Amino acid sequence: MNLKQCKYVMTLSQEGSFSRAAETLNISQPSLSQYIKNIEKELDIELFERSGGFVRLTDAGNIYIEAGRKILDIEHQMQNRLSDIAENKTGSVVIGTSPYRSASMMPMIAKAFQKVHPGMHIVVEEMTSNELIEDAEHGKFDLCLTLMPVDKRIFSYEKIAEEEIVLAVPTSFPEMNAEKTSCRKYPAIDARELDGCSYVSITESQVMQKTLENICRDYGISVEKAAVVKSLEAQIAMVRAGVGMALVPTGIETFCSGDEVRFYSFKQELPRREVVAMWKKNRALSQATQELLEIIKNI
Repeated sequence: MNLKQCKYVMTLSQEGSFSRAAETLNISQPSLSQYIKNIEKELDIELFERSGGFVRLTDAGNIYIEAGRKILDIEHQMQNRLSDIAENKTGSVVIGTSPYRSASMMPMIAKAFQKVHPGMHIVVEEMTSNELIEDAEHGKFDLCLTLMPVDKRIFSYEKIAEEEIVLAVPTSFPEMNAEKTSCRKYPAIDARELDGCSYVSITESQVMQKTLENICRDYGISVEKAAVVKSLEAQIAMVRAGVGMALVPTGIETFCSGDEVRFYSFKQELPRREVVAMWKKNRALSQATQELLEIIKNI
């Protein structure tokens, strides 16, 4: 197995068809098909099942992909170390993060990194939390911005921020009974005031939805479901449009203007979201990645 073989097999696996994979690799479809056949002939086993123009990995293909990821991870670490030795650094640092953090945090981070390393650039891979963890395990990223908890057996990490969970309310809704307090970012309300309110929900697997369910259970309340969306960005857009209120992390204010949304903290001590930068355990970080980590912590 060589790097070219890894790249071709992994691309075909990701794209699911020879035509799309060939386009991604910038080669002809017959050439790619013949190349894969040669690999399978060399191994004397089929890596893909072919059906109606589409392909999917066989059990042998999954084993091949897993080994290929390890090889690419080793190659990536080697490139990082060689890049450190080079006098004039060029190249990229790959960060995995959610679409929300990509929009709210990465512009400032990328601008600060550019000043330190004008010859390099940041590649941002946007994924869901589960996808981030899976790809981080395979060493796809130099760093990954995500939330605690982190599996300490697999990853090293550094805490970079805490986010308070607050309530976003359309300005078209009546003002809530709130009190200013020194230990909260916004005027604070009692969580029981959510009872019966019109609420924009997020999918059940999301942290914010689980937090809402815990509040409802702990304080014996219920909310009226106004809409269900899949992302924080869509959720706050619904709030801005006046559809309903929502639990959101501090930092999302960058997507709002003051005349669209009011924010309230809670008198109750809700769990805070701990944001971390993590990377695969025992993986050597390049000098550029270490400097990027410091930039993220400072910002």
